[in-house]
Amino acid sequence: MLSLTQDPLNEVIFNGKSYHLDLAFDTVLQYLQLSSDDDLSKEEKVEYAITLFLDEQDLPNDPEFYELIFKAVNEEITADPYGNNMPNSNPFGLAPIKYFDYVQDAEAIFASFMREYKINLLKQRGKMHWREFKALFDGLSENSYMQRIISIRQRDLSEVDDSKMRQQLTEAKSYYALDEPQKEEVKQEHVAQTSALSAMFKAMQGQVKKGG
Repeated sequence: MLSLTQDPLNEVIFNGKSYHLDLAFDTVLQYLQLSSDDDLSKEEKVEYAITLFLDEQDLPNDPEFYELIFKAVNEEITADPYGNNMPNSNPFGLAPIKYFDYVQDAEAIFASFMREYKINLLKQRGKMHWREFKALFDGLSENSYMQRIISIRQRDLSEVDDSKMRQQLTEAKSYYALDEPQKEEVKQEHVAQTSALSAMFKAMQGQVKKGG
């Protein structure tokens, strides 16, 4: 999570040597895209992830190094300052519902950052750390374009009594629907994103162990 007294993660130390980690928000988003690419094998995803986060460095040929990398990146990307003391509300392992997607909602996110923070995310590529981006994303007001879309996705049609308003909400839900099929068992969009990321990195850690 973001700290006001410490720099966000940008390096790891292995056997006394420092290795730079590229955790700019656009790098993480590229990783999200490649992770969901069904045309890539697990081995290819591991290889591309290493290239994204570690770039052109002289890297050790040691599986423990890559386990360390994926563990560190996983913790940095998925850490959340809130909700850690909440009791487990998903005891049956049901997939939480997801209300936003960083890739599909890119234009809404861009517009929201421009309007609320006067930040052009295209000019921040390679600069803004993922933790900074995430803190700003989570802090978007309810009047922002992105949060209005999330509100539409979250709203329960059964709570709307007026038939005309219900029809309008139905159309809005259809227009802003996520491409990925949704599960309705648990309504925790933030948990969904975090759980998915964590699962991806754990799978990559397992692949590294297997390859070693």
